[in-house]
Amino acid sequence: MVSFCLFFDLPPSHLVYKCSWVSAAYCVDGMSSSEALVFGVCTVFASYEHGGLDSYTEVDTTRNGTWASAQILGRFRTLASLRHRNICSYVDIIRCKHDRLMIITEHHSKCLLEVPSKEFSFGAWNSCSFPVQLVANVLHGLDYLVSRQIGLPGLTPEMIVVDERGSNFKIRDFGSVYLSDYGTLSPLQLRDPRYCPPEVLTLGAETTGILFQTAVSDSSAVWSLALILLSVLQCISPSTVPVKTWVTKMLTTIETSFLEALESMDEFQKYTEMTESVRGVLERWLLLDCDDRPTPKIALETFGEAVRHKFEAVPEPYDPLWGRFPPVELRCRNETRFDKEFMRSPLLSRNTDEIYSLWKLAGGDVVSEVKAHGYAKEEPPVFSVPQIVTGDQKMLGASPNPHRDPSGNLITLNVEPLFDKLYDVPKELYFPLLLRSNDAELSAIDYSTLSKLPLAIRETNLKYQLYRQILFHRLLLCYPYTTATIRKEAALDIPPLYRSRVWAALLEVQGDIAEKYDSIDKDSPCVSDRQIDVDIPRCHQYDAIMTSAVAHWKLRRILKAWIADHPQFVYWQGLDSLTTPLMYVNFHDEALAYACLTAFVRKYVYSFFLKDNTPVIQEYLAVFSHLLAFHDPVLSSHLTTIGFFPELYAIPWFLTMFTHVFPLHKIFHLWDQLLLGDESFPLFVGLSLLHQLRDRLLGNGFNEILLIFSDFPDLDIQLCLQRAKEMFTITPKSVTCRRYASENMNHTEPTALSSSGNRQAVPTGVYEIDLETLKTEISPRITWQEIHWLLNPGGGSNGTSHKRAPRPILVDVRLQEEFLKGTFPHSMNIPFTSAFDADGKLLSSFESRTLEDSKGKLVVVLDGKCNYSPTFAAKLVQLGFPHVCVLHQGIDHLKTSGYVTVPNSW
Repeated sequence: MVSFCLFFDLPPSHLVYKCSWVSAAYCVDGMSSSEALVFGVCTVFASYEHGGLDSYTEVDTTRNGTWASAQILGRFRTLASLRHRNICSYVDIIRCKHDRLMIITEHHSKCLLEVPSKEFSFGAWNSCSFPVQLVANVLHGLDYLVSRQIGLPGLTPEMIVVDERGSNFKIRDFGSVYLSDYGTLSPLQLRDPRYCPPEVLTLGAETTGILFQTAVSDSSAVWSLALILLSVLQCISPSTVPVKTWVTKMLTTIETSFLEALESMDEFQKYTEMTESVRGVLERWLLLDCDDRPTPKIALETFGEAVRHKFEAVPEPYDPLWGRFPPVELRCRNETRFDKEFMRSPLLSRNTDEIYSLWKLAGGDVVSEVKAHGYAKEEPPVFSVPQIVTGDQKMLGASPNPHRDPSGNLITLNVEPLFDKLYDVPKELYFPLLLRSNDAELSAIDYSTLSKLPLAIRETNLKYQLYRQILFHRLLLCYPYTTATIRKEAALDIPPLYRSRVWAALLEVQGDIAEKYDSIDKDSPCVSDRQIDVDIPRCHQYDAIMTSAVAHWKLRRILKAWIADHPQFVYWQGLDSLTTPLMYVNFHDEALAYACLTAFVRKYVYSFFLKDNTPVIQEYLAVFSHLLAFHDPVLSSHLTTIGFFPELYAIPWFLTMFTHVFPLHKIFHLWDQLLLGDESFPLFVGLSLLHQLRDRLLGNGFNEILLIFSDFPDLDIQLCLQRAKEMFTITPKSVTCRRYASENMNHTEPTALSSSGNRQAVPTGVYEIDLETLKTEISPRITWQEIHWLLNPGGGSNGTSHKRAPRPILVDVRLQEEFLKGTFPHSMNIPFTSAFDADGKLLSSFESRTLEDSKGKLVVVLDGKCNYSPTFAAKLVQLGFPHVCVLHQGIDHLKTSGYVTVPNSW
């Protein structure tokens, strides 16, 4: 891998250093010869070197190679988000034993040195000539890297490659210095110091960290590009000059001009044959003071004036995976393109990340391939024991590992299985038409069997993931106009590659979120800073990326932005855990992570972060207790009897939306479905957790249950979600109404969690109950609007026919004379005063036997003004009756509504 090592003393010939960044290239073979896709694999050996001044403020003995490799993992996520037609993209990173990391990048086998010299002639300096294309492409790439704050201390001809069509130059290995944090996390390797700018050469061999970083300027690579251009035009030949001679000549011309020092070279006479305008541009690029040198953007403008051509960035199709989301620019401008290569091999139309993920699903294994070619092999640890360890912890005398330095030959990965398995995929699948319902149905038929398989199988099925990636890629291109379709498809599953953007779509993130985020003050001190600094280093530290300084920095900025933008709220412990999944999947886009956090909090944990959130938490837990009694009265009665209330275990669940309970890889699948539900769905996830622990909870007392929750067992997330959706579907929507819910709650709104469930467009009615009443009652309340909706299957408010719960059993507990004056149609009368015996059991009667026979159905208990119905419902719960609820406000206030009838008229 290309990077730089700095020095003072130069040997008389080419330098040889111990290589810590070693590389070998692996290409994906089997594609069209004109559009072969190639992946490069480079190996990084992490080792923390504290040079006195680096970006880490203190020396810590725990900062070893393992710690350094975690920092590289975090920094890599930034590089992986960089996409430009003039750079080779970073695709993946794999952490191996002994602090080895394998980095997979886009790779092109033909570098600049392999381009025939006849292509770089002194012909017309027009936009089609190779020299002009070279300069324009490289400067476009450099300008993009500068805009993303990726420092590049220089270029070499090996770092510039040309694609297989020979029409586009790209910069490769641009991230090695950034990944190593300028030599702090891994030693850097010298490529060719003759192309290094003077500000880099004058630093010294031991300079790393902040000193190295501050020396590298935006114009450093412009110096290298000027020398590379002169070299390919055969005006100079640095490769024929000894390194020491070249560097000495550079450093002795600090007060004059480096070009004057090059005039002694035999080939330099060709330089005078250039046009005066081009020579003037190169002279400015080779100014010794980096502050006088132009930046890539200015260099591109001046070069364009010299060759009389205005260079503009080539517009690229919008990529929903890495592009700005949600997009604010016109997306269809560059979509109308036709490529014959794509029609012959449609797989080439997919982006690099999709193809790489499919290659892995087809059985590709980078580590195995590297080992198969003789690298990264394990050796006995005794071979690595050093003979000398100095006081500053430097080790000498260890046997060299022959497997650490590959020969650099191109090694081909076997990707034939990928093409073989996708050979029979119809080409129409690669170009879905979303507005043609018949086409959509045909595509769905092909995968209807797979869609019923467990999620773990679907996520590892090659063809199914190809289908899902293509579908979501196209849906996200049309967001927000395809929001409803995205919700419908996400209810089935979400391809992991597009999880971050699908989550943002499910949260309905819209607008210019980048401008919004940039306008928030994230640096000023606030009262929560100390607690944030304490919580972040403890947040999900089992994950290597979350231990990196980059992750800590990003998480802190997002939290401070949310606090600053929401002065009505405060920071409570748990907000860091809640933010982590959103930051993790949007690691490269802080603005999108912040927008998702804002939408998530507004929808699911609204008012949880008030300064006085006690009423909010108590109300939420009371509703949870009601739902537990509604769905599992036996477990509810047992926990109530032993005094094990939700306050003892459920607050971390809901305050962090289960991120404090499960690891991140389980949270991703849990939130895939949680984001499809409304504000109440997390309550059902909590119920499903208790359901999986039901047998253990019923068989133990308070102390034993407390131990179970203190060491929470490993549960099946998919089983949990399945049970949660079942309960969510059969639960009346008004049962979950809360006073402190968000402004969007308690209103009629569809949900895609169950495409045929009874909770779509349900008229619930809005009601509030004081907290003390809510805490004393056992069963939840239901509104008369929803009862009327359930009693009239053909009278849906939206004119559609949805699957509904069975007709509820209405139990009027008033005295018979009041019952005969008017009640809901089809109600049965079981007066409260004569319903139960001394042991709390139902007295035998026709109505009580009918109620017993209907056990399991929805039971609505009603009276005049809710005087006796809550107590009656509580007794039914103690008897093990599930799905019991109480009519809110009773039936007296409905006497003039037209819904109350005399029993004799039925």
